[in-house]
Amino acid sequence: MKKTERINDMLIFLNNKRYFNLKDLMVRYDISKSTALRDIQSLEEIGVPIYSELGRNGSYKIIENSVLSPIYFSVDEMYALYFSILTLNGYKTKPFNIESIALENKFKHVLPDNVRKNIAIMERTLSFEVTNHSNFSPFLKEILQGIFAERVYHLTYLKKDVEKALIAQFIRIESKFGQWYAKIFNFETNNVQIIRCDKILSIVETSNTKPKNLEELLNYLATFHRKPDAIDFIVIVNQRGKDIFDKENYPSMRIQKENEHYIITGYFNKQEVDLSRTIF
Repeated sequence: MKKTERINDMLIFLNNKRYFNLKDLMVRYDISKSTALRDIQSLEEIGVPIYSELGRNGSYKIIENSVLSPIYFSVDEMYALYFSILTLNGYKTKPFNIESIALENKFKHVLPDNVRKNIAIMERTLSFEVTNHSNFSPFLKEILQGIFAERVYHLTYLKKDVEKALIAQFIRIESKFGQWYAKIFNFETNNVQIIRCDKILSIVETSNTKPKNLEELLNYLATFHRKPDAIDFIVIVNQRGKDIFDKENYPSMRIQKENEHYIITGYFNKQEVDLSRTIF
């Protein structure tokens, strides 16, 4: 591993650590003591707040810092990050307090001139399809924070133009088919359901219901959709079928290549028979 790659990896390795020993670096990167000492000096030079503690084991402490240490990216990584940022332009609302144009300009500002010039050419010659999310979903950030904090909400939302109310805990938000969707645990039905985020009218935190552990809810998502009467299937398709699968499929389906064909496996519930006929 080259020194620049090693230093970059060290930044990530030490990111959440408060203490480390010289031997930690020597073992992880298979380097000598003198090389490890030079690497620590390089980390200090780029702003990592390290100081050594007395002792024979070469102990070091990293001072808590609210500013992230710099991370170095290759040119290809810079290109990938830039075009990842561009995908945000298709979202009318995002679960973060950012304006994608401002983020794009900020990122461009720190790029080397030659990389900026190449990106300008790429913008005219390389195109990524981005699904347009035109509906406004004002509660995305609050929903995401509620997931982190395992909060329970009293929420109201529209379903077929009828206002509904329920007590729920958000588990996951997903972007699919040009919409934001939320998977929630409904405490009234004691089950998971999916609602569109742009249909949510209000969410108010409530302390009257004990929240569930997020990890348990995430594990439950893997099986909540499958009913006891679900029907397993195996379908063999050609390249055209594989292309159709790539454009639209469901979490209950998997595809793998087998010689010149592709095998789709999965299941559908009995009430989804008509839907399965449409797909296949």
